[in-house]
Amino acid sequence: MNKYAIPNLVKACEILHLLSEQSDGLSAAEIETRAQVPRTTAFRILKTLCSEGMAEKRDGLFFAGPGLVQLGLNSLRSQEIRTLAIPFLSELANTTDFTAHLAVPTGRRSLILEVHDSPHPVRVASRSGTTVPLYCSSTGKVFLAFRYADELEDYFAQTTMEKYTDQTITTLQQMHQEVETIRQNGYAVDNHEFHADVWCLAAPVRDSHGTVTAAIGVTGPAAQSNEQKKTEICQSVKKAAAGLSAVLGYHA
Repeated sequence: MNKYAIPNLVKACEILHLLSEQSDGLSAAEIETRAQVPRTTAFRILKTLCSEGMAEKRDGLFFAGPGLVQLGLNSLRSQEIRTLAIPFLSELANTTDFTAHLAVPTGRRSLILEVHDSPHPVRVASRSGTTVPLYCSSTGKVFLAFRYADELEDYFAQTTMEKYTDQTITTLQQMHQEVETIRQNGYAVDNHEFHADVWCLAAPVRDSHGTVTAAIGVTGPAAQSNEQKKTEICQSVKKAAAGLSAVLGYHA
């Protein structure tokens, strides 16, 4: 076993695998035997999984819970969005000369799923798999405005608001004003808030239910854009986000 692995967490993962493979359910005794785990440990793990919705008990048997199913669906949905976004990102990068990216919300951060580099020799961008804070990134602020607007107080209470640059928004009052502006404009801007001299803009991507499930954005050196170009970039990003939303089944 990996020396950094947590034994009971490894066993919990094994039990989740077992439950996901057995649609007819498993008894506690069967789980103990197959996972090779003591009865008391199995009891505690199963209790925890059930309390978190990752497993459920019916008629003395344990089954994969709705939380585990939802995790799988979310993963598939993210991969689907990533694949569908590629042509939009490619066109956006070529049109704007900025690096284009797709992000989805994950926990209290924004996860970069896909990146298409700018054709310009001077470019700035995070790599796929990078997570960035919600409050100081353009994609993150899209999620704060369109998914978590009712949870801003909780978010600020549970998040350490690091001031990355002089422009970083770190107060709840400022963010309420920012969210209102984002909702009115239909896009969010990171104006040197995460990295100095870097400018980003992102717009929401909606699914067939109208839920904002992703964001498309662009990133580049602030020196490469004047006000006219920023306006053109804004229209291009909103067009790309609307196009991907339409592919996902959203009708405005």
